[in-house]
Amino acid sequence: MAGSIKVCLELADLIRKENLESREKIPTSDTHLRIWSSQLSRTEEDLRKLLTALRDSHYIFIVSVVAPDPNLFVYGEDAYVFAEPFILNELKKHSEESLEKLYEASNYKRKSAFQITRELFPKIKEFNNTPLGRSINVSVMLEEFQRMLTAQSYEYTDQWRRNKLQEIFKDEINAADELATTTRDFDPTKRAVDQLKEQGPKEKVDQNWIKAKENFSTEFLLRVHFRKYEFDIVKKLIQSGKLKEEKDIKYVRDTLQLMENRLDQDNLLKRYSAEMIELRRYAQAKLNMLRQSVGSKQEN
Repeated sequence: MAGSIKVCLELADLIRKENLESREKIPTSDTHLRIWSSQLSRTEEDLRKLLTALRDSHYIFIVSVVAPDPNLFVYGEDAYVFAEPFILNELKKHSEESLEKLYEASNYKRKSAFQITRELFPKIKEFNNTPLGRSINVSVMLEEFQRMLTAQSYEYTDQWRRNKLQEIFKDEINAADELATTTRDFDPTKRAVDQLKEQGPKEKVDQNWIKAKENFSTEFLLRVHFRKYEFDIVKKLIQSGKLKEEKDIKYVRDTLQLMENRLDQDNLLKRYSAEMIELRRYAQAKLNMLRQSVGSKQEN
């Protein structure tokens, strides 16, 4: 499974869990992007792209709870809802109760959620970036989402969603499959330093890697391999000279250190602990050699 798809599914599960278990019920971009960025080791910009992919593949709905207003220096804010009938029903009840309480606190009189949205939604711009405005947007959109899910129920099945998600990330899947053909003929019994000495400095660079780098960054391609637990391929890339910049090898070492810290949270990752440790030591040995080489040149 391509790296972005795996992270998308993890992100969808996090949203579903928030909808079902958290006190706030509906996570928003204002607070949760920072949290998810830390949990999933992705930038907030990456997460926004993944959230858009989840929306387009009908895993989630995105509610614009605050419209951006440059004149007032107001940034937009989104809320995220898992596309499941039971969750939508529960969130609709919760949002209506919250809306009625907010309205009563602001206007000192009671009205039903239906009456409030009918009265205030036509002038929603006046309530932008206020608790009442957020609540109105959520309540109205949840009702719309319920209609969409009922009218197009087939497009919210697991099979349809997965097919759509694979279509969105087809370029990444193809790149990962192409790179998976990279040869793996190294001897894991030899020490890292010995293998470094044996590697030829002018090995022919694999055409698949060159082609992939024309479309993707080195960091992205490495993430693909790490997400597929292809530590042996990453090692071969360093051995063959395809990864030779200090910053790239440092990225390999630092990423492996982060992954080792998550071994207790990922049972599948535990199976590869020996390969991870071997690769991290190999990367560190390569870094040491590069730095010694730079130091020697400076002395000369």
